[in-house]
Amino acid sequence: MNGYLRRSFYVPLAAKLKAMGLELDVITANTEVWRWLREVAEQRVHGTTKCVPALQLVKERPSLMALAMPYGAPKPAQLVAAAELKERYSDWNDPLQHPLSVYDRLLEVAA
Repeated sequence: MNGYLRRSFYVPLAAKLKAMGLELDVITANTEVWRWLREVAEQRVHGTTKCVPALQLVKERPSLMALAMPYGAPKPAQLVAAAELKERYSDWNDPLQHPLSVYDRLLEVAA
């Protein structure tokens, strides 16, 4: 999976940005990966199943069961509140990891 993601998503995106004089950062990668999943990964013919994942999901969805709520899961009222918060702050563009400088500082302290 990592090799597929690297060859099919990361390398082409990094090359495209480099050609424009830009560097790939976490925010751009997190934004672009959703487009890549929708337009590339879910549209290709899967090597093992020989099916297009997006089409297969539509076909299998009626047979899929809902996941059980985990222990301590939020009550329906809490889910509504969480959905409202998510909608209110949906324009936030927080990366899913810290800048690399944070890790460099941690390594300096640990050394």
